[in-house]
Amino acid sequence: MVVNQHIFPTVVLSLCRYRANPSSSCLIAFLVLAGFPFGTLQAVPRPAEAEYAARYADTAPLVDGDLSDSAWKRAPAAELTNNLDGSAAGLVTRARVLWNDDFLFFAFECEDPEPFATLDRRDQHLWLEEVVEVFLQPVSSPPHYIELEVNPLGTLLDIYLYDVRKPLRYESWNSFGIQWAVNLVDSVAEGGPGWTCEIAFPLADAVTATNLPPRSGDRWRMNLYRIEQKPQQASLAWSPTKRPDFHVPEAFGWLVFARE
Repeated sequence: MVVNQHIFPTVVLSLCRYRANPSSSCLIAFLVLAGFPFGTLQAVPRPAEAEYAARYADTAPLVDGDLSDSAWKRAPAAELTNNLDGSAAGLVTRARVLWNDDFLFFAFECEDPEPFATLDRRDQHLWLEEVVEVFLQPVSSPPHYIELEVNPLGTLLDIYLYDVRKPLRYESWNSFGIQWAVNLVDSVAEGGPGWTCEIAFPLADAVTATNLPPRSGDRWRMNLYRIEQKPQQASLAWSPTKRPDFHVPEAFGWLVFARE
């Protein structure tokens, strides 16, 4: 029997449509008979995940908001970009991370001609104004993570997120060993005026971590953010979530502990 190659694919497609639940095999058969060039298909590469190698600090930086400490000169700068699309931000924001056996250290440089903050009590909703933020997730599953925020007034928010479903649920939790400080400066990162922030987070509070202190090569999920309100609104991220939402654990980057 001779099969008309122009008619048979149409018959196969018709049969697939007739079935109440057409299987993928029907579609594949149709595409093969229609001469679809499967061999030319190429896998779309997955975007590279952000990764930060945090160096070990033999001498811990003094947490006073002044980033001239020699320890910070060893820490590479991570640039924050627009959270929605990863494009360059209008104002410079750079972050650095160090660690030792007791603390994770974070430093932020924020170009900001008009720092804006009025909230001055711990654990107020600082994200409604201007802040820098640290999200730490020592293990990927379950997706529990710690959120730290500091505003230009030096007010701290520290919460433990245990469910990322909306509305967000979090425990009333304080890190009693945490240290933080801010400093208003005339020039930030070769830019205009702004403010700097230092945070020392006690590793003992990372209760879900596999190793405490971490071992060289250990990897935690992490993201770094900034919210700007004046002179223009902006939501910035080290590892952009590509959504109008910071609470997207699958979009977090990787913090890698290195003993260099």
